Amino acid sequence: MSDTLRLLEFEKVLRKISHYCFSSYGKKALLALRPVNDPIRQLTLGSEFLELLKSVGEPPTDGFFDIGPYLDSVGSGHILGAEELSRISRTLGASCELKEFFGRFGGNFESIVEIAGRISCERGLIKSVERCIDEDNNIKDSASPELREVRVDLRRIQRGIKTKLDQILTSYQDDLTDSLMLSREGRYVIPLSSSKKKLHKGIVHGSSASGATVYFEPEELVELNDRIRILESREKEEIMRILRDLTSQVFQASERISDSLKAVEELDILYACARYAREHEANFVFPSPGDEFGLANARHPLIDKDRVVPIDFFLDEDSSTVVITGPNTGGKTVSLKTIGLCAVMMLSGFPVLCEKESSIPLFRKVLADIGDEQSIEQSLSTFSSHMTRIISILEEADESSLLLLDELGAGTDPTEGAGLSMAIIETILSRKSRAVITTHLTPIKVFALETEGVENASVEFDVETLRPTYRLIMGIPGTSNAIEVSRKLGLNSEIIEKARKYLGKEVGDLEEVLGKLHKERSSVEETRRRLKHTEHGLKERSDEFERRFGLMKEKRLHELSEEVDRTEKKLEKILRETEKAIALSRSDRESDRVKGVKSLESLRKELEQVHSDRQVVRRGDIQRGDRVRVIETGVEGEITSVQDDRVEVTAGSIKLKLPADSVEKLQHRETEDQHISTSGPQASGSPDTVDIRGSTTEEVPFLVDEFILALKSSGHKIGYIIHGKGTGKLADAVWDYLRKSKSRIRSFRIGTPTEGGHGVTLIEV
Repeated sequence: MSDTLRLLEFEKVLRKISHYCFSSYGKKALLALRPVNDPIRQLTLGSEFLELLKSVGEPPTDGFFDIGPYLDSVGSGHILGAEELSRISRTLGASCELKEFFGRFGGNFESIVEIAGRISCERGLIKSVERCIDEDNNIKDSASPELREVRVDLRRIQRGIKTKLDQILTSYQDDLTDSLMLSREGRYVIPLSSSKKKLHKGIVHGSSASGATVYFEPEELVELNDRIRILESREKEEIMRILRDLTSQVFQASERISDSLKAVEELDILYACARYAREHEANFVFPSPGDEFGLANARHPLIDKDRVVPIDFFLDEDSSTVVITGPNTGGKTVSLKTIGLCAVMMLSGFPVLCEKESSIPLFRKVLADIGDEQSIEQSLSTFSSHMTRIISILEEADESSLLLLDELGAGTDPTEGAGLSMAIIETILSRKSRAVITTHLTPIKVFALETEGVENASVEFDVETLRPTYRLIMGIPGTSNAIEVSRKLGLNSEIIEKARKYLGKEVGDLEEVLGKLHKERSSVEETRRRLKHTEHGLKERSDEFERRFGLMKEKRLHELSEEVDRTEKKLEKILRETEKAIALSRSDRESDRVKGVKSLESLRKELEQVHSDRQVVRRGDIQRGDRVRVIETGVEGEITSVQDDRVEVTAGSIKLKLPADSVEKLQHRETEDQHISTSGPQASGSPDTVDIRGSTTEEVPFLVDEFILALKSSGHKIGYIIHGKGTGKLADAVWDYLRKSKSRIRSFRIGTPTEGGHGVTLIEV
């Protein structure tokens, strides 16, 4: 399928996904992936990795170098340098971290853990390299006792030679051309004037370009220079021995390292696929068990996600071919490529840019003829080139093939092209292949309407704006819109009428009917898209509600637990004090008995207070207008209806119908918040007002979110959030959330004195 993949620009898609790889191994291997006969294992692993990424977060992915060439070099007998060994060590260390990360998870991620388990940490090799090589890729003194000894001697002699050089520079200063200490061929020398060289004993190591200066090694430095050269030679030998030893360790572990890198490569491919799926809202679609071929919300992976127009495509078991018609530049080829790419990406084990409920058969071949493939070498025309490819495709096509034929019948006489196209479609039907075909020839539209097993589809075109919408409409053939577009552009009405006459009544009537069908179907599709968008929004809100409800419930349970603990401690204290009071009341002393009785009376009142603090509302105790708290979640509201053993609680714009014993009655609280001026917003039952006093800061996003939605639904532009003054924490939480919701509201501000002042926030939606 190499030609098909090239025509679909599959490699560009691979490059896009490979940007998410963290290593060169994964990137190289991913770019080499192609469709396979059984992609289920790769799809399963990718789906598993995506779930892991969502539930436990990012794995450690830093520190991987391409050490493949170094391992090849070791196999050829070469000794590795310090930098190469350091990169090997860092890569092995990064592999270890990856293994340890995945090793912490099992259960649902067993397959990923198994792959990570194939990584060999090679801790001994890592420690050896870290002991010998520092972060700047220099060999450490501690690499061996011999190296430490040599370097200690070197530093001592270098300090001595510096002192000696200072003395020599002082004694030779009249004969020097510069007062610098220089080095030639690893030996310290001084810049001596050429005319003075015979006055001193020593060795000349060359001269300057002008010949005025010679680089002179005084006799006094010869012995020290010799000793330095010997020590430096010993240092190099020891460093080479250390590198040779470390290289030998790499060689011995090279097979295990290669296996580890293969595991890293596999994990990297899965990581890139999972990241791509998460960031582009793609899904791992498994091959459908039957022949059903359907794509929901499919997008072309090479078009920017902010610009791409999703398409819905469906081909049931009774149909094998879809003919997509419509005007040129209307998006037929993009739709064709989108369908083809969805198929080959699934077959390659990649996530597909479509909804999870999509179904793609397990095609063994995907064969395509797309675009102008004119062969210059064979001097073939465009039509001949296309026909050559189609002949080849038909020879290979079978019941497990997907054929993608773009602009079938183009490049020749329309009548002959249509005849050939219909014959080709009949051949495809006889081979039981699946096919997606684009064309603009009207006879093929009619043929598709009349032929069993062939479905029509069209790309939508907005005649009003003269622009394609790039949406795919299943079940209806497209129209060219040439006459209508010409009319919109201002072509003389007489010419338009003549064109309609030349077109013929049957064709004209067909185009007119199709035009009406398109308008009606476009309207239906628009409504469906809006409903789908609303459904998606409701699902998101439902998920968010469940999440926040869980948090509120958890918090309330924690508060109840703490309240129970406090009550238990109070009761324990009362019990202890009661026992003491009883003991006093039995005393022989009158004063003790009086004290005991008073204490018992005081404890009785305290016990009654504990009881009243936690008194739960029972059936018959509740009245409309009572202020209550929902026991399970802590949400506070007002009783607006009582029916048998159920009550309706209104909290802002939210109404809850609950059993009576699931709420507790709140005592009337005199707070400064009850004196808020309400000349602006009135009671919290008003659709433009929500009273969240008594709520927790965790409940604020949920309550404000629901209030914004209620305002928009009721058509109100201005809303009032009553949060009170109090400590100010509730107001801060409201403002923090409103700042994050700027895309959903126009503005917000604190209330004026007549609107409630700092106890009220006004929002405009």
